[in-house]
Amino acid sequence: MTYRVPLSYNSVGEAEIEAANAVLRSGYLTQGSRVSEFEAKLAEFHGVRHAVLVNSGSSANLVGIEAAVYLSQLRPDLTGGPILTGDEVVIQGLNWPSTLKPIVNHGLIPVLCDVDPETLSATPEHIDAVRTERTRMVIAVPVLGNPGALDELEAYCRETGLLLFVDGCESLGAVTPAGRRVGSIGLATAFSFYFSHHITTIEGGVVLTDDDHLADLCYALRAHGWSRNLRLEEFLDLDTSRVDPRFCFVIPGYNVRSTDLNAAIGLVQLERLEEIVAARQRIARNRVAALAEHQDVVTVPGGSYGDGHSWMTFPMVFATNEARDRAQSRLEELGVETRPIIVGNTLRHPLARNLALSPDQRELPVCDAIFERGLMIGLNPSSDEETETWVHHCLREAARDR
Repeated sequence: MTYRVPLSYNSVGEAEIEAANAVLRSGYLTQGSRVSEFEAKLAEFHGVRHAVLVNSGSSANLVGIEAAVYLSQLRPDLTGGPILTGDEVVIQGLNWPSTLKPIVNHGLIPVLCDVDPETLSATPEHIDAVRTERTRMVIAVPVLGNPGALDELEAYCRETGLLLFVDGCESLGAVTPAGRRVGSIGLATAFSFYFSHHITTIEGGVVLTDDDHLADLCYALRAHGWSRNLRLEEFLDLDTSRVDPRFCFVIPGYNVRSTDLNAAIGLVQLERLEEIVAARQRIARNRVAALAEHQDVVTVPGGSYGDGHSWMTFPMVFATNEARDRAQSRLEELGVETRPIIVGNTLRHPLARNLALSPDQRELPVCDAIFERGLMIGLNPSSDEETETWVHHCLREAARDR
């Protein structure tokens, strides 16, 4: 089916194509100078020292979370102690499955907590409700551009001695109530540059951090565990005298590097990020207003947040399952593509049986409500007035289709 309002759209234009062609013509196609330039500009934009470009947002979470675990073991003095097998990591039930994988990889126990219905993200109260003496890390997930309670979460983690990692894959360009960019909060943040996200490198992601040691580990993990960016004297007591320093490997790593092709596209898109976010905010405000008379049927999480929300998509939660099902059918009939809000509740998916969850894992009623009654549609910052007038009509039709 061809949708008039699809979930995703092609934002790659002539400038991006020309930038990619320039890389192809240069003959240098893998990780090189454009990757370094893109990393520098991403770090500068977010006010941090390091940006480590990788091949996807999932890889950014993989590398960033594993680097945090390694850092805790190699330099426990910097992290409040080592993170060991059997320790717990708290993450909200409304998440993305590949964010759970690096937790499981290290024999850690994911503990899922509930979320706030307005921000769709966990608050310190949600974390505190499931925290135990084995809890060592919190993974925050600001959902769909809403920075939620990130300021409060960081303060809570600092007070309780927990590491904070931010899966910000959906929230590039978002700003907290305290005026801080998502990407500058916690030990590190992961972003995604997937085709349908705020800016795209087609596939891509980045780890942002202000921590020099964590950055070194991220550089090593993304490229085979190479020592090229690792400060050996600060981490490991190893005899490397007989090892070629150009090919010295010190931790088990991956190959999740990006390329100059991807970075060249990202550099063009990054120039427009603030303009893109402003357009998303304007379109979202107008859609919220279009549904103002139907709040008994449908609410828009984050609709009252303000200008810091970067609105990757447009989420809605309906009053009943039946209202959600009717609205979804009506929107699809009218040519508006729909999908669930992320996974809704991880506990309701078959993958939950493979997570080795704590026997004390709680039910997550708000995540259940999002799973059963949530829906989202695409938000194209280039959408014109005629299309948005049509979207408003479709949203009102869906809300009153009884």
